[in-house]
Amino acid sequence: MDDHPAVRPWLLRRAADGDFLNSYFAHLIARTVGLPDAIAESGADAALVDHTGRILHVMTYCEGMGTSLRHYPQAVDVLEAHVQHLGHLDPTSERCFVAATVAAYLARETPLWSDDVELTARWHRVGTSYLALARHAAWCHVIREGLVAGDSRMTWLADHVAADLSLRILSDHESGEEE
Repeated sequence: MDDHPAVRPWLLRRAADGDFLNSYFAHLIARTVGLPDAIAESGADAALVDHTGRILHVMTYCEGMGTSLRHYPQAVDVLEAHVQHLGHLDPTSERCFVAATVAAYLARETPLWSDDVELTARWHRVGTSYLALARHAAWCHVIREGLVAGDSRMTWLADHVAADLSLRILSDHESGEEE
């Protein structure tokens, strides 16, 4: 990595934009910048938390192109720190999308190290933490608002993830539920 002082901060906060082509290099960013340590130490750095979310999301669908989360040796460390910080931030469409897609991925995939009982248990616990965020009333409200506004990410969640995760994304009136 270049020794210029602006390189690492840029890589930590702006290198991945969520585009499909990020699949080829998301894991390289994570490794180059020492993402496990950076996110663990980030505090309330919303830009770093959001960018980490983009990297994690990309790593949920990059199997065969790059290193997926289930193949990333430090995935659990990054996921645990990320979800902890994410839970302290207000919900946004991007954060809701990341929480739901990562929760769905962790529920359906088995980590490469599945013979390690402790790491596998942590994988499942962190998946439960992402799911709890995605199911939180305020986060579901943001998803509903995104659906109404025509946000394609929220439409994708509604079509592909919401039922599997039991997300309450219908309006209170339509679903008959109180929040």
